[in-house]
Amino acid sequence: MARYRRKQLRYGVSSGVLAFIAGWAVVALTMPTGVFESTPRWQSTLWVYLGAHLVELSDSHTGGYGFDSVQPVEIVGFPDIIYLLPVIAVAVAAGYTCYNLYSTRIKHNVSNGLAAGTGYFLTGLVAMFVSNIKPSISIILLFALILGGGIWIGSTLLGYLSGGLPFFGVASLGTIVAVGILVLLGGIAIVASIRGLILMAFGGSIAVGVVVGVSRQLERKGNRYSRDVELPRIRGLQLFVENYWFQILVLVLVAAALIYGISGNVIRI
Repeated sequence: MARYRRKQLRYGVSSGVLAFIAGWAVVALTMPTGVFESTPRWQSTLWVYLGAHLVELSDSHTGGYGFDSVQPVEIVGFPDIIYLLPVIAVAVAAGYTCYNLYSTRIKHNVSNGLAAGTGYFLTGLVAMFVSNIKPSISIILLFALILGGGIWIGSTLLGYLSGGLPFFGVASLGTIVAVGILVLLGGIAIVASIRGLILMAFGGSIAVGVVVGVSRQLERKGNRYSRDVELPRIRGLQLFVENYWFQILVLVLVAAALIYGISGNVIRI
């Protein structure tokens, strides 16, 4: 288990960090010059990439008094497709992690995906602090990163000294430390300001983990009941539908009715 945790840390967190940097590189290569003339380009491009996560820029950087915020993506004039860039980056990192840490269990794939999401999320917090995108929360981010890192380092050290007893450990990196950091960030107001980063990092990585886990479950089921089948996932899906067709039908009907009603359509009785 300790070996698996080290591999999860190596592949997951490192790929999440690299994915964030890669997304930033795309923005740096495509952003026009002269938008933030008095700001170093590394800082302004980082603002825009953080803006793609729905993180807004304090107006103190654009001549304001720091009481309001602006969306850096809109200042640059990037098309709305830029908001898909973080989602793609997280998905690639989570998919890479799940590929290298093979498991047919859905919860293991979700855990592997979350490792990548955690690396991405923590890198985003560091980027917010380094770029000073919102001076009002930079000091809180500093304390959160220091204390969060201290919790992880201290718990890992205790785990080694105790012979591997489950204190916090690497496996809980995406659950305990990340949640602790969010609590330390200062409440709902500050969490709301990074809601996009949270959703894209953790929501995207969980979604990829679920998709990979379900795909491998279908492949395993298809191979179990049909050894010579050429497309085991399709065969596994067929078997799943045959076994649970009624539940699937009810779920589809309920979802369709809910979407139909939310859209403002009414059935006259």
